[in-house]
Amino acid sequence: MAVSEVNSPSITLSPAYGALAAAGGAVSLFATYWDDAWHTDIGRDTALIPPHLALYGSVAVVGLVVLGWGLVALARTRSILAALRQPGLLLAGLGGAVTLAAAPLDAFWHDAFGRDAVLWSPPHMLVVFASTTMAIGLLAGLRPTRHGIVEAALSAVVLGSALMTVLEYDTDVPQFSQILYLPVVLVSGLLTVAMIRALVPQPYAVTRGVGFYIAMRLIVVAALILLGRSSPDLPLAVLGFAVADLPWRGHAARYGATGAAVAALAWLASALGVASQPAAAVGVVAAPVIVVGVALVLATSWRAHAVGATATALLTGATMLMLGPIPEAIAHDPGQGQPVTSVRLTVVGDGRGNVRLDAVAPDAGSQLVADSVVARRGGQMLTAPLNQIGTGKFTGTIRLPEQGRWFVYAEFGRAGETIEAWLPVESGWHGTTSAERELYVPAGTRPPTATQIASGAAIYAVGLILFALALVQTRGIVRRRLNAA
Repeated sequence: MAVSEVNSPSITLSPAYGALAAAGGAVSLFATYWDDAWHTDIGRDTALIPPHLALYGSVAVVGLVVLGWGLVALARTRSILAALRQPGLLLAGLGGAVTLAAAPLDAFWHDAFGRDAVLWSPPHMLVVFASTTMAIGLLAGLRPTRHGIVEAALSAVVLGSALMTVLEYDTDVPQFSQILYLPVVLVSGLLTVAMIRALVPQPYAVTRGVGFYIAMRLIVVAALILLGRSSPDLPLAVLGFAVADLPWRGHAARYGATGAAVAALAWLASALGVASQPAAAVGVVAAPVIVVGVALVLATSWRAHAVGATATALLTGATMLMLGPIPEAIAHDPGQGQPVTSVRLTVVGDGRGNVRLDAVAPDAGSQLVADSVVARRGGQMLTAPLNQIGTGKFTGTIRLPEQGRWFVYAEFGRAGETIEAWLPVESGWHGTTSAERELYVPAGTRPPTATQIASGAAIYAVGLILFALALVQTRGIVRRRLNAA
């Protein structure tokens, strides 16, 4: 079965089924990147596209492992409460249940408020919180293995699930200000690293998990290239989390040094062009994080304690002043609403950032009024005129000033409302590409209602409660382990 008893009342997850769950988690990570690339390259599609089927199937496999574990625990304890007290089982069960519930919730959200195209929308982030909690529960309940391979694989799934928060940045389709990238990586990653260290009492537990995660991401890149799809960045910055395994003096030094290492590698990756975030945007956060991290390490020495502590306080304040008010997180794409008709979009790039967009919509040409060409990326929006050159034929030229992938829209007026369609374009791209796209009414163009704000806050609260429960249970598991020792 999926469980085995050890020299304690705990009913643990066997390594074989832990490995099966890790494999399912790895496939779900790949399917998520595949789904993102599909929607970027092809556009929005039906629910039964291959990436969705791979994602549903892999999550189902992990869910069945959790269900089997729970049923056997119930059968052996003959008590629901006793079964739920098994280390990690409650976390895994709640995470799995909320992950399943998030699908109909997402459909309801889209029906009520429009089809948003943002990863950080409440239903999408609920999946991130829930899947991460489920993976933490599986790791917490796994029976320890001799070589730590299964622990490393599940740790990689935990890390990968948490870092889904920056999926859009890693795939060069940033919806929000790119200054937000590094803070989100640091918060998500450092919390995950702390839990991995607590749940896997083996040498170099984080390093092993990071190694498995890097391998997963390399496989994702290779597979997407073979499929002819856009691939994500190489996760160079993630290597910095392995610094947590070094013998530091105290938690402040450990996580200060780890944060500094991640920040330095993220900045380096951007400067070298390995990552798609601009080096200037990463550096705004990376520079003070590195300085504060070094100060925390120095503060662990008795000779430098007072100087280090004072420097840390001063530099933390300086960091906040340097950052100033972070630009408002407004998504570049309001999402897709009601479809109207199809349009043939053709993009011609000259390799120097100048892009011409041609649009042909013969079925609705007489109803369309040319509005503008719009380019959107990372909270930025550029506009240029769109001109009608014939019945159902339109053209416009826009300049893309910054490197990276932009979404270039043709916007029209029709019967008093705006409709649009888009194609992804690299700033320095040279050539011509054409695709049949759907003209649709953009969703989310109106200010959010009180109902939408309240619903979103409630959904986020559920996700944060799940993650808080994971932190509490992790501390409890560590405390019991120390008492037993």
